[in-house]
Amino acid sequence: MSGKPTAPPKIYTATFGTGGDVVRGRQITEAEAVMERQSDHDVVVCGQNLADNYDLAEKIETAANGNCKPCPPHSAMGPGALPHFQPDPRGMRQGHTFYETAKRKSKKPKTS
Repeated sequence: MSGKPTAPPKIYTATFGTGGDVVRGRQITEAEAVMERQSDHDVVVCGQNLADNYDLAEKIETAANGNCKPCPPHSAMGPGALPHFQPDPRGMRQGHTFYETAKRKSKKPKTS
């Protein structure tokens, strides 16, 4: 394996912006992310390595809700939509564990 190792992904609370954008909130730990998901809130995994982002997002969603399924970005949400995991079956559970890819990134919150 060649190349420089990448930093581990970071996890943030998440909200929706315009055009389906996923907007990062505060940075949280994996344990906090599981609690956020158990409370039906959104989280986003951000990092340089797609496989690491995907694996951590799946781990969080599985720990929070048991069975989960990967979903591509929903085009109906807008061009800023991210791929994600969600509970399977969906049932009464809400929220998503989003993750970044090489071409799709979350947005930093706007500061005033």
